[in-house]
Amino acid sequence: MNNELDENYEFDNKLNVTFSNGQTVAIDVLDIIDSKAYNKSFIIYTVNEDDENVFASILNEGTSAYSLDTITNQDEIDFINSEINRVVTELEEE
Repeated sequence: MNNELDENYEFDNKLNVTFSNGQTVAIDVLDIIDSKAYNKSFIIYTVNEDDENVFASILNEGTSAYSLDTITNQDEIDFINSEINRVVTELEEE
């Protein structure tokens, strides 16, 4: 994943996620964190414009699409919870 963006690039933070049962939901990406410690990328997001609930998943990059996985490791959960708190604080300050 290339994180180097032109300063004038406008980030479109909306993604449609399709589940294996065919259901599609819109997510608003709040942040993507590339963790060297866990050798993973994490995505922090809200669903269907519900700003009250913030979620996080492991972001997997495939050859033609991305997939999201549940975070199950307690150390990763602790790490991402601190990142969620940081993102929420930054959004509240805007």
